[in-house]
Amino acid sequence: MTYDTINTVPSTLSALKAALRERGIFPKKRLGQNFLIDQNILRLIVKTAAICERDIILEIGTGAGSLTKLLGERAHEVLGVEIDRGLFNLSWEVLTPYKNIHLINMDVLKSKTAIDPRVEEILKGWLQSNRGLTLKVVSNLPYSISTPAIIAILEGELPVELMVLTLQKEIVDRLAARPGTKEYGVLSIIAQLFAEIHIVRTLPAKVFWPVPQVESAIVVLNVDKEKAHKIVPDYRLFSTIVRAVFQSRRKTLLNSLFMLNLPFINGNKETLSAVFNRLGIKPLLRGEALDLEGFTALTGEISNLIKGKTNG
Repeated sequence: MTYDTINTVPSTLSALKAALRERGIFPKKRLGQNFLIDQNILRLIVKTAAICERDIILEIGTGAGSLTKLLGERAHEVLGVEIDRGLFNLSWEVLTPYKNIHLINMDVLKSKTAIDPRVEEILKGWLQSNRGLTLKVVSNLPYSISTPAIIAILEGELPVELMVLTLQKEIVDRLAARPGTKEYGVLSIIAQLFAEIHIVRTLPAKVFWPVPQVESAIVVLNVDKEKAHKIVPDYRLFSTIVRAVFQSRRKTLLNSLFMLNLPFINGNKETLSAVFNRLGIKPLLRGEALDLEGFTALTGEISNLIKGKTNG
C-alpha cells in the first residue's frame, strides 16, 4: 500500500483498513462506528438526496470521508462533524483537495436535546450569505446518537428541508411506526409531525465494517417545519404531552396527563376526563393507541384551557 493510496479517500475495505491501521485507529463500538463500505449504496444515498450546487449539506459522522467526498463533489458547501479525533484527522487529510468541505471535530449535540450552537451558527451563516440555498442532512448516522440527533434537528431552528439517513432498521421502523404497534412512540410522533417519511431500502449488515449485529435502512424525511408549527402552535406543550404519555406505556392517557398537574385541572380527574370526552378520545386508552391527529387535537384543547385559566 503506497503513501498516496493511504492519503486518498478509501473506496474499498482493504484501503479503509490500511488507512485506519497506518493511523492507529480502531472502530469504537461505544460510538456506533460502522463504516459503510459499499460504493453502490453510497452513490444511492447521494442520488436519493438529489444533491446539487444549490445545496448545503450537514453530515454527522464523517468517518473516513467516503460519503463526504461524494457530497462535496455535488453540493455548494458541506459541513462534516466528527467527534472521534482519529477519524477527524483522517478525513481532514484525505479531503484536503475539496475546498467546499469543512470539517469540525466535536460532538454535534450540545446536550441530548439540542444541536451544538457552533454547528447552527456555521450553517445559518452560509444560508444568510447565499440566498436560495437548501439545507439538507445526509448522513450514515452513528447508531449511538441516532434518536437524539434526529429529534434535535427536527425540534431545532435549522431550516432543514430534507434528511437522508442510514440508520439501524429498528430506528427506521420507529420513525414510520403506526399507532397500536410496539414501535410507536415519541420518535414516531415527533418525526411524523415534522416530516413525511419514506423508507428507501433495507441494507444487509455485510455492507458495513465492522459488520453490525443488526440490519440498517436508508430513510428519507421530507421536512416541513413551517407546516408543523401551524398544526401545533404550542409545540412545547405538545412535546410535554407526548413525552408524558410515553414515559410509562402502561398508563392510560388520563393518568399520564393527570400527573402533569395542568393548571386548569385543580386536582380533579373529572375535569381532565371531560377534555377527552369533548374530543371523542377515550380517556382510558393507552398512549400507543392515539394517532398524531389525536395528540394535536388534545394539545390544542389543553392549550386553550390553560390560556383561559391564565387569563381568567
